[in-house]
Amino acid sequence: MFDPRSKRVLSNAMRVLVCALMLVEVRTQANAAAVMRAADIEASYVANSSSGHPFVGDDPVATRDWMVNEHTSSRSPSFGDRVRTLVRIPTSKQRSNSDVTEANFAQNLTFVVPVPYGIRYQAEKHRLTVNVDLSGDDNQTGILLKKTISGPSGRKLVIRQEAKSKGFIQHVDIIELEDGESKKTTVHGRVTLSPAAYAEANGDYAIVLTGHLVPPYFNDRIDHSDPTDDEPTDITTRTFKLYVDINAVWLISPQRGVILSKALHLSR
Repeated sequence: MFDPRSKRVLSNAMRVLVCALMLVEVRTQANAAAVMRAADIEASYVANSSSGHPFVGDDPVATRDWMVNEHTSSRSPSFGDRVRTLVRIPTSKQRSNSDVTEANFAQNLTFVVPVPYGIRYQAEKHRLTVNVDLSGDDNQTGILLKKTISGPSGRKLVIRQEAKSKGFIQHVDIIELEDGESKKTTVHGRVTLSPAAYAEANGDYAIVLTGHLVPPYFNDRIDHSDPTDDEPTDITTRTFKLYVDINAVWLISPQRGVILSKALHLSR
């Protein structure tokens, strides 16, 4: 038979053992919760960074028109300029803004570029890989912001000599961005993203480019090509290039207003 003192010692030992077991269980649960938080941290970040409204950047066309107007207003318009404004006929003259003061264009710009391809998700690693070329096609040296083609193509429909007379005339309007003098057009990066967050994005991706204008600020060029045997179409192409020092590259889900990553970078 145990004496009262021995009973108290045994009771205290049992309490210590029970407390130790409880602490082990608490630590185990905490570790499990930490693992779950680590797996869902990006989903939580996505939820917290969602505005609930579509993400809209600067309009490339409005930006171009504003810059051209700023350039034009900085000098006295010639008679030819006034005529072109009235009749709205594209000019073959190449314009630059070397005579515009830096203060005219001292502002930041943000453009949203849709991503049709170049996004790969590895569910087992919770990894989203971004490898997106924003140049558009082989004929462009910058990042394509907007390209509009109006008018029918005569390819396989008409011969070169009859293209113009039969109305196969096209106007191509291109607005592109160049990252200073680096000519970088490809976006790279890796994003840790939970399957839930990936599913929530639903394939809706875009790249956000933010930066400020740098000299020579812009270049506005008109090119014309007569119909050929390969392309029996009379084509006039206007290419407007913005020179921007890009300081931020994001991956977003634009329709939901969600920022998925701010850690992307540009390369050649």
